[in-house]
Amino acid sequence: MSKKIARGSLCALGMAILTAQAAEPPASLDKGEGRLDIIAWPGYIERGQTDKNYDWVTQFEKESGCQVNVKTAATSDEMVSLMAKGGYDLVTASGDASLRLIMGKRVQPINTALISNWSTLDPRVEKGAWFNVGGKVYGTPYQWGPNLLMYNTKIFPTPPDSWNVVFVEQKLSDGKSNQGRVQAYDGPYLYCRCGAIRESHPAAAGYHRSLPVDRSTVSGGAEGAARSAWVNPPLLA
Repeated sequence: MSKKIARGSLCALGMAILTAQAAEPPASLDKGEGRLDIIAWPGYIERGQTDKNYDWVTQFEKESGCQVNVKTAATSDEMVSLMAKGGYDLVTASGDASLRLIMGKRVQPINTALISNWSTLDPRVEKGAWFNVGGKVYGTPYQWGPNLLMYNTKIFPTPPDSWNVVFVEQKLSDGKSNQGRVQAYDGPYLYCRCGAIRESHPAAAGYHRSLPVDRSTVSGGAEGAARSAWVNPPLLA
């Protein structure tokens, strides 16, 4: 296809972005080229190969005459790298990737008038900061979902009622420290989540802001991310 599209998610919220092959959004839909090359998270663009109950591609190909080719990617960095090389029309990239594409001038604004159901979007996601930049819209919300705090019911017979169990060293019900027993997603989202919690609970014990959120200043992995974010001592496994 002559114009590439990127789809992304922030906390499982997705979006679509046009690559910067033109200075302005398209005024009308171009005639299809008969082929769509997609970079996708595993499970996002299924044709029944993983599970026959999930096939969204086959019928689309029959109705449109457009051949769909999918390459799966495991990280946002991989998706950004692949998009930078070119050759893809669509990418189910995360919000941290979408802003890199926008700020890197690799994408262009979209014309929301060409999206028939745009007016039905939930206002809470329609104005998402991960695709609305400088008064221009660079994407369309695709899907969303929650980020959950999961815990071992053997250790917490009563559900935790404070984020301190994650960020402050303490003994748990088994008499052992929680240090090294907490797991979290290792990526920019961790910084965002930590920051949101910090803003909501600025007086919480054990929260530190002395170090910048910069992966290059600390050791790699989730422990380094946590230390950089303001967890002391680092509790992540």
